[in-house]
Amino acid sequence: MTNFSKAISRFFRSVHFKIALIFTVITLITLGLVGAFFVNQYSSQLIDSFDARVTIPTTIKNQLISELQISNSTTANQDINQTLSTLGGSTEQDYVYVVDQKGVIRGSLTVEMKQLVGQGVGASINTTQAQTNISRALSSNDTYVERFRSKILGRRYETLTVPLESKLGDRSSTVGVFVYTASMESIYSSIANITNMFIGALFIPLLMAIMIGFLMVRLLTRPITELANQTEEITKGNYSLRNSIKSKDEIGVLATQINDLSDTIASETAVSNMESDRLNSLLSNMTDGVLAITRDGTVTIINQAALDLLHISRSDEAVGKNISDLLKLVDKKITLRKLFQSIRGFAVQPDGSSDVTLNVVASLVRRQSSFISGAVVVLRDVTRQLKLETDQKNFVSNVSHELRTPLTSVNSYIETLQEGALTQRKIAREFLGVAHDETQRMIHMINDLLELSRMDQGTAKMETEAVNFSKFVNYVLDRFDVMFKQGHSMHSNHNYKIIRHYDQQKAIYAEIDSDKFMQVMDNVINNAINYSPDGGNIEIGIEETDESIILSIKDHGLGIPKKELDNIFTRFYRVDKSRARKQGGSGLGLAISKEVVEALHGKMRVESTVNVGTTFFITLPKVDTSSSRFDFN
Repeated sequence: MTNFSKAISRFFRSVHFKIALIFTVITLITLGLVGAFFVNQYSSQLIDSFDARVTIPTTIKNQLISELQISNSTTANQDINQTLSTLGGSTEQDYVYVVDQKGVIRGSLTVEMKQLVGQGVGASINTTQAQTNISRALSSNDTYVERFRSKILGRRYETLTVPLESKLGDRSSTVGVFVYTASMESIYSSIANITNMFIGALFIPLLMAIMIGFLMVRLLTRPITELANQTEEITKGNYSLRNSIKSKDEIGVLATQINDLSDTIASETAVSNMESDRLNSLLSNMTDGVLAITRDGTVTIINQAALDLLHISRSDEAVGKNISDLLKLVDKKITLRKLFQSIRGFAVQPDGSSDVTLNVVASLVRRQSSFISGAVVVLRDVTRQLKLETDQKNFVSNVSHELRTPLTSVNSYIETLQEGALTQRKIAREFLGVAHDETQRMIHMINDLLELSRMDQGTAKMETEAVNFSKFVNYVLDRFDVMFKQGHSMHSNHNYKIIRHYDQQKAIYAEIDSDKFMQVMDNVINNAINYSPDGGNIEIGIEETDESIILSIKDHGLGIPKKELDNIFTRFYRVDKSRARKQGGSGLGLAISKEVVEALHGKMRVESTVNVGTTFFITLPKVDTSSSRFDFN
């Protein structure tokens, strides 16, 4: 039922119905006006003919005037009736009578009223208007014509009241009144019949007009409907549909233009889609974040890189918002005007911390009229760049400081020797020993710097080979056991012991550079010794997974504060600078160790608790011994 109602509603709103309705209304109005004019003319003719019948000829009028002046009323009444009988055109429904100047009926053409002859008008005529007209005719010598409907008989009449004057224009010479009341029912009946006939005859041409109208409308609107369907398909993106209209009129011209328009739109859409795909591909594959904003800062487009930099999961969470809110520009008092005018841009931290720093640069979008409609904002993650710049500055400062300290010490001892201490053999030997130690420390530091430099530049060579990792670790630990027994450790007055938590006989193979990885273990174990000044156990563990070998080195020394853990592998970084410098550390050992491990496709991390101890974990890829690449025999 709902579909039917919708169909009916669409029909009444359609052009078919509106044009057919207009055509039908015009036809109806035209036929109605013609019919009304015809009926009006016909009615006028009937009424004029009726008016011509309801009159008194001059001869009869003169005879009645003469007969009213006869003194013998009986003779006069007979003559009056005789004269009235000669009046033609009257019917049985007409009332014709003569009243003298005293208001007495003197004669009548109607049989009914002949009985009233000799009686006064007031007693015999019960029509108030007729009595009034008779009185006015007697007193004013004016002729009265009046149409009325009888309330008693229900018929329509026309009454002619004519004064009878013996001398024309002399009111005192009025001898009576001639009254002619004629029925108009036949006239109005004829008019009604003609009207009904016309209305009945109007139905057939009106029906034909409606049918012809709908047919013409269908012929006219069929091409319009076809064009409407074509344009609807164009709006849906289907440009292949063509109309089949071949007429040479305005609709045919419009149809040809719509076909051409469809081809043009298809071509332009293809170009636009290609450019859009290129733009989307470009934006999607850019490592920099890109946002398009309006002149008031509202975000309209944002690429995936920008979403990642701003830690936003979906684009609809950013589109429609103001860029000042997204980038926290207000916090740094950066207005849109400043952003638009800046060439180098601004560094901001959208998350409110210093973990991520973005450089924000805006490029204005101008129309041909130079009106600024918006801007393209580029976000670049400069966190690593700023960190590198900071690290470089710190590196130069640390190198300068680390080299200046031993150089200053060597220079001081040499100046002391030059001033005379050289002659004192014991002091000279001691001073030269200190100078030698400081020189060796500088050489060691420079060698470490050169090693890091080669790693940074990718020129450091890794002489890797597959080794039995358990035996290799045993070999390194055996060296430290001998050192502890001979008392060569820095804290020789304390007892150190290495505990091995792994199967020493199990063959586990890893592909490493033996020399460089030995340096890694030396650095980590020496740190364990240095930061366990009271002695203790150093626990070494080896675990394996399906793909990796995990080496753990654990001490029970001073531990590392939690806030220092993130910087433990930073170059020249030392938790206790005074102790490390006294022990000859350069602050580069752990940095070099991590570089070596990562060069071997491994990972290095640390866990520590203050006054409990520290554990370093080194993860290396495990070698598949089933591969024919390695022959361990």
